[in-house]
Amino acid sequence: MGFQWIGKSPDGSTVTLHRFRESLFQKASYYSPEWEAANPGISRVGSILDVETTGLHHESSKVIEIGIRTFRFNRITGEFLEPLERYSAFEDPGEPLDEEIRNLTGLTDEMLKGQTIDWGTVDRLLSGSVIVIAHNASFDRPFVDKKSPVSREKIWGCSIKQLDWHSKGFTSQKLDVLSIYHGFFTDAHRALNDAEALLHLLSFTDPASQKPYLCELLEAARKPTVHVSATYSPFESKDHLRRRSYRWDPQGKVWWKEVQKEELDQEIRWLEEAVYGGAFRGKTREITPTDHFKSESGA
Repeated sequence: MGFQWIGKSPDGSTVTLHRFRESLFQKASYYSPEWEAANPGISRVGSILDVETTGLHHESSKVIEIGIRTFRFNRITGEFLEPLERYSAFEDPGEPLDEEIRNLTGLTDEMLKGQTIDWGTVDRLLSGSVIVIAHNASFDRPFVDKKSPVSREKIWGCSIKQLDWHSKGFTSQKLDVLSIYHGFFTDAHRALNDAEALLHLLSFTDPASQKPYLCELLEAARKPTVHVSATYSPFESKDHLRRRSYRWDPQGKVWWKEVQKEELDQEIRWLEEAVYGGAFRGKTREITPTDHFKSESGA
């Protein structure tokens, strides 16, 4: 059964959407200072982070905006307990923005001129968090790791890779589309707006599991995974690999994918049958939770 669109009228003819505002945050009703005192060690602090950049490649592009929202959550149930600090800042890239970036974000050269991100504040917020979550952490983390030594040591979670939106009935993983399905909207592609929209989205309950989306993400983020490199794969297998969600590493000149540890044997069998036509000739490397979504170069 597909996800039931929140806000859809009984006859399915209209949908009501609410602009996101802080009062919409779905906080656990039981949470209070008294509960916190009576249940030591259950609550934890996390950060939701988003960056806007001058381009797609962290090696050559620069961060122009960052948004962070810290929050408290129940480490056992994944329930959202309360919002905490927020931080938003621009950074002047020292070069004109491409028209595509201006159109996507609404940012202009004039807005960014002379602006700087306080990376000390970023480090402070991340230091107090047990997990940093982004919607496509493989994109955001390499940019932040370049500037923040604290980020490099943190567990990062990804609300695209570590939540199975397809099985929940969604055909798109885009944050603005998922938000609309859940009855709210915000001004997308601005860092703090996207961070707060994601925090709100993760507090919703999966109808099938009856657990918050955040709970599923936390479980996945705590597990080690395995980096599978399809070394020596024939050129003609590239379309098979791409359809299997392998990504091309232009520096290492190899197709690669990250899989759950328990899925490794199945993935190797697939490679033997669909790519190698015989024995597995690739390489595998275990990835600890703190290394999830780091760039291949480690930069």
